[in-house]
Amino acid sequence: MTVSTPIGSILAARYRVDSLIGSGGMADVYRGLDTTLDRPVAVKILTDRSGDIRQRFLREAQSMARLNHPNIVSVYDAGESGGFSYIVMELAEGKTLRSLADEGIGVERAVALFVELCEALQYAHAQGVIHRDIKPSNLMVLPSGVLKVMDFGLARRTTDVSLTTHAGEIVGTISYLPPERYLGRAGDITGDLYSLGVVMYEMLGRRLPFESDEGDLVAVIFAHINQPPMPLRGINPSVPDALDALVLRLLAKDPARRPGTAGEVAAALRAILSGGAGAAPPAQSPSPTPAAAEAPPASPGAPVSPQPDRAAADATPRKANDASSGNMQSMLDATLRPARTLNQALGHVMGGMLATRNRRYEEAESSYTAALAALEQLSGQQVEWAKTALKLALMVLQKATEGLTTSAEIAQAERLLERAIPIFHGRHLRAELGDAERILQAFRRIPDRFS
Repeated sequence: MTVSTPIGSILAARYRVDSLIGSGGMADVYRGLDTTLDRPVAVKILTDRSGDIRQRFLREAQSMARLNHPNIVSVYDAGESGGFSYIVMELAEGKTLRSLADEGIGVERAVALFVELCEALQYAHAQGVIHRDIKPSNLMVLPSGVLKVMDFGLARRTTDVSLTTHAGEIVGTISYLPPERYLGRAGDITGDLYSLGVVMYEMLGRRLPFESDEGDLVAVIFAHINQPPMPLRGINPSVPDALDALVLRLLAKDPARRPGTAGEVAAALRAILSGGAGAAPPAQSPSPTPAAAEAPPASPGAPVSPQPDRAAADATPRKANDASSGNMQSMLDATLRPARTLNQALGHVMGGMLATRNRRYEEAESSYTAALAALEQLSGQQVEWAKTALKLALMVLQKATEGLTTSAEIAQAERLLERAIPIFHGRHLRAELGDAERILQAFRRIPDRFS
């Protein structure tokens, strides 16, 4: 028999669930007791029962079970019992890095914790696991001072990322995601390193590198993709130059310009702690311009001969170069256009979600419509189109419950859902399929259709 709360339950005839200690988007974490070994444990219990979420929950257990490291919370068991899907883990108690950041922490202590975090990530990456949700609330510092990485709930095997991540899927916490995630690209270990850079910036600078006073999520996303962060020393002069340079490398927009591994970052941090030079390798210098590269240095004492007027002689080569440059620019624009279009579409979606939350329905409808139009231009974006159509329909339903919609708006939302449902069905997106069908039925039950 399934009960409404797991508290007091004995799962798998072994794990007693005692009290709630934390809640997340799809699971709750409880303090519990392993009655066989008489040791305290943390029991993570799934709250969302959809098929896709249960598979993701199982992936979490499988990913974490592969990891055995002093700076990573251990997984002891996983399964289903009494109607609950659960993971039994090491009980890590202490203060999260979020709490330490709020209290204030010295540079040297913070760097020492970052070394432990890098060692945990280096180990996980070597096992083929990407965390994908590195943020202060997922990092626990025990009373002994040891840092523990928690919640591999978004973890993926590195070999699975390109196969199971749909373009445009945005997961994790907005402020810590690498820019490539917003552009619909599959992530790799450098995404974890970018998130590490955000955490380091926040701990050392007491603020996020990209934030909005108005809580505008779209502005935050735009900044992650396009704007350079302010150097840390401009906020906290006690940060060493080498550490500032290292954090800025971690926050590079281009993944190829970030450090290659967490181990490389750990080595740089240790050098900073010991006062060593060259802790953070400098970013690559800009390449010399073609003109500078082509001009040979003058020999000492060589006579300087007057240069002839080469304008007429260079006219034809210049035209050819201009044509070549134009062709290259056209090719570059064509290559980048899909990513830019997808980026714009995701920005419109985020704007629509924010406007809906604030009941600015005309603005929300305009944003969702623009997103749908952009996604229609892109091949391979059917799922993102369908998800956006679902968001628009949900907004229309919310508007209808307030008596603010029209029959024409409802009819349009119905048409969008009727197109989206086969897409969800074909991709086995059961949660979205169920939501779409429920909203469609709700529209059809509205009396008089607000005519």
